[in-house]
Amino acid sequence: MSQDVAKILSLGFLPGDLKSHPEKELAVHLRGVADISQFLAQRYKLPVDVSLLIQIALTHDVGKAHPDFQAYLDKRGSGINHAEPSAWFTYLLTGDLWAAEVVRRHHTSLRNVDQLEGEWLPDGETVEKINKRLSHFLPLWPLPLTQSTWQRLDDLFFDGPPVDIEVWLKVRLLYSVLITADRMDALNIKDFFSTDMPKFMVPLFKESRLSFWREQIRQMCHAQAAKINKPGVYTLTLPTGAGKTLLGLEIARTWAERFQCSSIIYALPFISIVEQNAAVAKGVFGHSVQEDHSLAYSEGKDVPEEKETSWQKMLGLFRYWREPVVVTTLVQLWEALFNTKANKTMNFHKLSKAVIILDEPQSISPQYWAGLSDIFQVLSERLGTTFLLMTATQPHLKASAELSPQNLTQPFERHRYLVKGVQYDIDSLGELLLEHLPVQQENGLVVLNTRATALKGYHILKELVDGAPVLFLSSWLTPRHRKEVLQNLRRLEEAKARRYLVSTQVVEAGVDLDFDWVFRDLGPLDSIVQVAGRCNRHLRRSQPGRVLVAELTEQGRVIASRVYDDLLLFATRETLPRDVEFSEDSVADLVDTYYAKVLSALKSIPIYQRLAQGNWQDIPHLIEKQRYREVDIIIEQDEKVREIIKQLTNKQWTLEERHLQKQLFQELQQYMISIPEKYISACRSAVANITTKDHLPPFGEIFDGQAYFMTRDGIKAGLYHEVLGFIPPDGDTTAFFFD
Repeated sequence: MSQDVAKILSLGFLPGDLKSHPEKELAVHLRGVADISQFLAQRYKLPVDVSLLIQIALTHDVGKAHPDFQAYLDKRGSGINHAEPSAWFTYLLTGDLWAAEVVRRHHTSLRNVDQLEGEWLPDGETVEKINKRLSHFLPLWPLPLTQSTWQRLDDLFFDGPPVDIEVWLKVRLLYSVLITADRMDALNIKDFFSTDMPKFMVPLFKESRLSFWREQIRQMCHAQAAKINKPGVYTLTLPTGAGKTLLGLEIARTWAERFQCSSIIYALPFISIVEQNAAVAKGVFGHSVQEDHSLAYSEGKDVPEEKETSWQKMLGLFRYWREPVVVTTLVQLWEALFNTKANKTMNFHKLSKAVIILDEPQSISPQYWAGLSDIFQVLSERLGTTFLLMTATQPHLKASAELSPQNLTQPFERHRYLVKGVQYDIDSLGELLLEHLPVQQENGLVVLNTRATALKGYHILKELVDGAPVLFLSSWLTPRHRKEVLQNLRRLEEAKARRYLVSTQVVEAGVDLDFDWVFRDLGPLDSIVQVAGRCNRHLRRSQPGRVLVAELTEQGRVIASRVYDDLLLFATRETLPRDVEFSEDSVADLVDTYYAKVLSALKSIPIYQRLAQGNWQDIPHLIEKQRYREVDIIIEQDEKVREIIKQLTNKQWTLEERHLQKQLFQELQQYMISIPEKYISACRSAVANITTKDHLPPFGEIFDGQAYFMTRDGIKAGLYHEVLGFIPPDGDTTAFFFD
């Protein structure tokens, strides 16, 4: 090691009175970030060059030495971009473009590789100009830019920096660790040692007709899991109600010990089932379970505490996965894998030496399956990550082994399917239900494809069931409201009371509800099977339940086409038998046929290739954006809402209080829905003539027009119903009511 490099690593080039943050010396911060980075690399057994990682950490903020940035910390002036000059110092020390690029982006996001040249070597830039500029930051820096170093960089960009999947993995790991260590040290986190993996506490169950069958399955799957001797991608394909959640967690705990893993990450498609299954995980793992979704970090806190710990700030601001067991959404896992934004990258290193459970992976678009399979393989081989994909309708992702027994059949028939061969207008739904289902005698679930038809379906069913409770679910109920509906349903189920539910797709996968019969408007086959899983789920009936599927139309148009890809509907129609009853045991083969038809006609999105070619920003979101513009509405469902809005509006939030501000916004999301922008003027008109003593209008803008607030007067005007949620004010329920 040369004397110059030794001087840099000892931070001997930094004057002692410089600061990185208002209360922290720059040298202390750089050493702190280096220490945490080294710890994380060792803790998660990351395949990175630790000496390179330390050099990145020691130089990532040296641009803050500039007098303008120091004045900014003293609340004088607007500061200066410190990341770009810091990146040059990193490059001069390491000679590694990727290390320097990580530093350049540590407050923004990674770029595609073909965009880098213009930022590193803009027209008119010279060695002299760069050295002169850098000397204003650090006069004592001992390694200036030389002509030969400049030429090497120029040659590198002339040919194009070599890039492949290994480069993506290296950059993403370095980036993830640097961002995490930087934020941890800035928040003065000292106790960053994670707790050990908790033991699995076997729960006690009520005896049922399915208990013996479930225990047999559990033992057979465990026997298969015991044969797995290395990390990889594995599947667990079991019928709904077979006890996958507990079995998956138990297998994951066994593998975590065998493969010396630090984390179990359990990802599910919807927040409602994340909450449900997080409760299950806490039951078997205790308090070492972190529930991670957009609503999780504000629950139980009416008003944020001013004196929160550093870790509470870290979790609230960045949703970092601290605990050894994390229950989160598939969206959040997708973000950790692919999102290029700095803070979204923080959990990527947590995937190393982890067992990752993907529950209901069929909810991921088939267009991503091939590319995702290749990425899972890379992570498994390089990071020792183990994947367990579990569902009743296993998608065609590549896997090394299936854990469930072959030719598994149900010991009892829980339900039978009937798929009608002709189309029905939505207005004839009542006659259709009465003809084929014991509507007036037994509990039922009706799942329709749009919010508009669900509203119609609610009124139709209400007329048929003679005063029995009919509940309603759609995304136009606030999260708080939806939770109350599910709690009410479970109370009715526990009391063995008659009950009905009309819902959009928000209820289909994983939600633990049980009905005697189910109706489903035509949808993709995997969605139909998931809804059917709510029919006689716990085998409480002596006779099989009935699942009726029919294709509904409105004004001559197939309703399902408003929501689903025609390819998926075509494959479903081609696969399902019509006008003949078939049993639950037939479903596995039908789903397999269905997926084969879908994949043969679908064009895959090349995720792996895009990452390997350096197109890191070109990975699509897991969930497609709506085809129309939506706006957020806050509903005044209790007195807390107005107080939260008042705090968020009136208070001047400092940088140090950002976590409290974010916590309030998370709390407010419990009262939030999104509606098409086109309904805003109609909502205004609906309340225009209301006389009120309130100083706020019944429906008006808040947060500088970023959202709208519906007061209690707006609710009384009929814009939000206590059962049905948001009601379009002009009765226009014909278009774009997707869920």
